[in-house]
Amino acid sequence: MKSVNAVMLAAIAMKMSLCSVCSAQEAAAGSGRETPIVRAIQKSTAGIVSLFVVREGAIVSGSGTIIHPAGFVLTNNHVLPSDEGFALIGSSLPNSQKPIQFQTIGRYPERDLAIVRLLGDGPWQTVTPGRSHDLMNGETVIVAGNPGGRGLVFTSGIVSSNAVLAGAPNALVMTNYQIDRRPRFIQFDAASNGGNSGGPLLNIDGEVIGVVSEKIFQEQNVGFAIPIDTVYQLIEDIIEAELRSGFTTGIRIRNQGGPVIVSEVEADSAASDARIEPGDIVTAVNDLSTRNVIDWYLNLRQILSTDAPLKLNIQRSGVEITASIRATKRPDEAATAIDKTKLQPGLNYELFPGQYSLLPDFAQLNAASSGVTTSVSLAEVKRESNDYYAVTMSGYLHVETEGLIRLTLISDDGSKAFLNDRLLIDNDGNHPPTGVGEWLRLSKGMHRIRIEYFQGNGGAELDFRWQRENEEARPVPASHLFHAE
Repeated sequence: MKSVNAVMLAAIAMKMSLCSVCSAQEAAAGSGRETPIVRAIQKSTAGIVSLFVVREGAIVSGSGTIIHPAGFVLTNNHVLPSDEGFALIGSSLPNSQKPIQFQTIGRYPERDLAIVRLLGDGPWQTVTPGRSHDLMNGETVIVAGNPGGRGLVFTSGIVSSNAVLAGAPNALVMTNYQIDRRPRFIQFDAASNGGNSGGPLLNIDGEVIGVVSEKIFQEQNVGFAIPIDTVYQLIEDIIEAELRSGFTTGIRIRNQGGPVIVSEVEADSAASDARIEPGDIVTAVNDLSTRNVIDWYLNLRQILSTDAPLKLNIQRSGVEITASIRATKRPDEAATAIDKTKLQPGLNYELFPGQYSLLPDFAQLNAASSGVTTSVSLAEVKRESNDYYAVTMSGYLHVETEGLIRLTLISDDGSKAFLNDRLLIDNDGNHPPTGVGEWLRLSKGMHRIRIEYFQGNGGAELDFRWQRENEEARPVPASHLFHAE
């Protein structure tokens, strides 16, 4: 009898406890306690991730946001010292859930962005990516993340600046730059600490408008977030769905916020055969919702890895249509046919003194001097001044093994890289040391290369790097650079 009574009492107590919780929620819902900030946090909590990575025996903590129901998480590159780790989802205490393993599937180190994928069973609740192009100074924002590795914590504040230049000289100095291409950040005053990196900056609607990335420790209430519109612009380069799969659809998308709009259809491609047209709006791929370009590239990542056909739901001039395509094999970029006996080590360079805000049209200029440099750097370029000049370097890049390779051009100030006579990397404009990278598939052999660079005043840097998958980027060695006699 005592055991029965105990069970009954326990059941009654649990029921009362549950009713108390329900009553508390109902009371909160009907009172001023449920503010717009509370509603935004409630809406987003289940889609926010605490990340943990083991490095050299220590645990590195960071944060992330689930942006796709298949478990793709947006975060910072710098919180991922290795490609694997563990995640805790939402705000439930760690002892009430098991850690979920994740795998890094894409990085863009130069802008501190990365995507990881949860390796558990989905679908996962997501946080909707919003827009950052129309942020208002003073509007409410919420920082969500994993400070100190303690699990999910929220703070709130305002947008202090919707487009600030982090790491730039003072504002007075910046007035001297006619053309500036430095990245802009969102500055906010909500508390943010180590472990918040990679987590979302939310608006009052519970949408992701930025990726928390850094703060100024010497100042109070100064945090920075990468605008979500920057993610829209770079998501293709982070994921590289077609390059990594080795297949191509022939569809090019406008990498911007808003719906998925076809910008170009390649001739003689699967898309042209299916009569896809520029201006078509893609709303779903294989019944997977495609709200924005993030969805598009993450959906492609899943589908192309299985070699499955693609069924596209399309809006065209207000009419709903469907189209079926099968991606075709993507060939490696062909090498240049050249007699190797006529090649010499190093690249030809030409020097053009002058003051530039952007790279000039070199075809309209006469070089003041020329020579050969064994590397893509400024060390061997002979010049009378360390300021106010431009230089071109041209020749051939030798690729020993075909396949995926990433080329990165780092410069202070502006630069461009052309491969096989096409613009590969555009890193133009006045800026501090800044890198732009591009993955591509190259055939074995010699590839025409041309580097353009200009220096204003102050610091000067030029560096050309390459890497294979699962390797660190390193300068292209002199043994792989040649010019014709």
